[in-house]
Amino acid sequence: MKKDGVALATALVLMTVLVAVISVLTISTMGEFKQSKNSILASQARNVAEAGAAYAEAMVRSKTSSVVQPLVDRYSSQFINNGGDPSSDPVIPKDKWSDVANRIQTMLQDNYSALTGSDLDGIGRANVNYTISGFRLAALGSSGNGFSQTYTANYQITSTGRAGKGRKRIIEKGYLTIVLGRPSLSQWLFLVEDAGGRRGFFGTGSRFDGPVHANSNWGFWGRPVFTDIVTSADGGAWFYKRNFRSNFLDSDHSTDGFTRPDFQGGYDWHAARVELPRNALSQERAALGLPPDTDANGDGIPDPPSRAEKCQQLHITPCRTPPSGVYLVNDGANITGGIYVQGDLSRLQLSAGGDGTQIYSFRQGSRTWTIVVDYNNNTTTITNPSGTSKTYNGVPNGQAPLSSGGANGQIYVNGSIGQVRSPSRTGWVSPDSPDHPPSDSIQPALSLETQLNITARDEIGIFNDLIYECDPTMMGDGNYLADHPRCASVTNGLKTVLGMFSLNEDITILENGHMNDIYLWGSYLSAADGKGLAVANYNGRGSQGSMHLFGGVIQWMDQLRGVVDRRGNLISGYHERFEYDNRFRNSSLAPPNFPTAKAFQLQSVTAVRQLHQER
Repeated sequence: MKKDGVALATALVLMTVLVAVISVLTISTMGEFKQSKNSILASQARNVAEAGAAYAEAMVRSKTSSVVQPLVDRYSSQFINNGGDPSSDPVIPKDKWSDVANRIQTMLQDNYSALTGSDLDGIGRANVNYTISGFRLAALGSSGNGFSQTYTANYQITSTGRAGKGRKRIIEKGYLTIVLGRPSLSQWLFLVEDAGGRRGFFGTGSRFDGPVHANSNWGFWGRPVFTDIVTSADGGAWFYKRNFRSNFLDSDHSTDGFTRPDFQGGYDWHAARVELPRNALSQERAALGLPPDTDANGDGIPDPPSRAEKCQQLHITPCRTPPSGVYLVNDGANITGGIYVQGDLSRLQLSAGGDGTQIYSFRQGSRTWTIVVDYNNNTTTITNPSGTSKTYNGVPNGQAPLSSGGANGQIYVNGSIGQVRSPSRTGWVSPDSPDHPPSDSIQPALSLETQLNITARDEIGIFNDLIYECDPTMMGDGNYLADHPRCASVTNGLKTVLGMFSLNEDITILENGHMNDIYLWGSYLSAADGKGLAVANYNGRGSQGSMHLFGGVIQWMDQLRGVVDRRGNLISGYHERFEYDNRFRNSSLAPPNFPTAKAFQLQSVTAVRQLHQER
């Protein structure tokens, strides 16, 4: 049985609307008893018509997506195959606009055209007619890291209420807004091509509170908790029995009843696939200060930078392959890109200065570069291995305009990163410590101003915690803000964000010998075939407690990160506590230059009422 949390929420809203209207219908004053029967019936008919209009408007808001979503899926595939340009070409073809309007209208009329006496406590009936017209492209823009397209259409609702011989008509007019976009992959808490359900599972003790999707092979054991919707394109999931044997079922529980995940937001095993591109933007181009979406040959894959472009951006003369080292991209006086690293890094340390500075330390073999970003003075200083320093105007931070290049928060490593780390903890952190705010013993990696994406061609190792100076979940807590005055200075929403992306290998949590839990904030992506977020020696390092991941993880193959016994007790590795950063929802915030979904998707449907008439 398929469960739909969205439909349930809609039903509850409608029930609330109808109960409120019915209450109006059934309340009569002493004065009303003295009115003529016709006057009473007319008043009841008017209220019935109002109930019908409220019901119809709720249906326009909540049901339109059921028609538009499969059409968008179809047209988006055609758009990609035909090499459409999202900056100028509509994803929904112009010759299909009237058909889309007609389909929405037909769906509403066929399914939601009446409220009967049983819906209205036996008082009258409301008949509803819908008209959807003028479907059109309203705007082109940007969404997350990619393009968006906004369509609009006019709607008219005519609700006719009857109670006995009483008859009233309500007319409402307004417009629908339908937004399509290529969402950032960071909008998922957990997104995977193969969830690995034939060889492992998400078990008791695992908790996920955001949108999760697997194209295939979900596996569950015991009672993991999912507070948001769980989806798959696989037609079912692997449910493990108490004896660890499994069956692939289109269900929500195992055949012996032992495994029954807590799907609080519902589940859908027949959802559309979400393709995992290795890249939809060129992080290397972004780090060099070049437009990350340049696609000269139109194959849908951003062009890699040429050797000549690298030489120009890194000031290498005569032009040759860049020597190993760390490059702060600039024009001689101003920051014009991000940070580019040629060759493997043995260590990258991130430190929030606590005074409006972000400190990066890059170690490559025996050489170390330090970069201090001063947000207060809008300057960046790099100190090379010989101790020579130079200061530039501007900061390598945030999201540059997509097609212009420029200063941005991109670090690109043309190699591997042995360790990404923050300053060591200042004291012991109890396993019972709350996730929010985290223990003061955990030192922040990112200053509140920092928006950063770290991309490496090869493997990335994570050594210890990676958290922000300000906790996004505590920004409305007066006591927390009193203790963190810099966080209290934020007025337009906290924008601190971290992305981490390995192009070809795993992102691996290393053995460090002393930590009981690990706190990782941000969105972590490893989408090459068979790769994902891994734990080194997951089955031999002993119990590590919990992985407190706040943000999201996107991977091709879900990796084994811990081992439990038959009672669900952790033997080795980590329990998983995946928590969603709600700022990522609908790509409202994304790490700079973070990959986007290849295909356009329906992101929102809204309805705005402009006219309400009674006849």
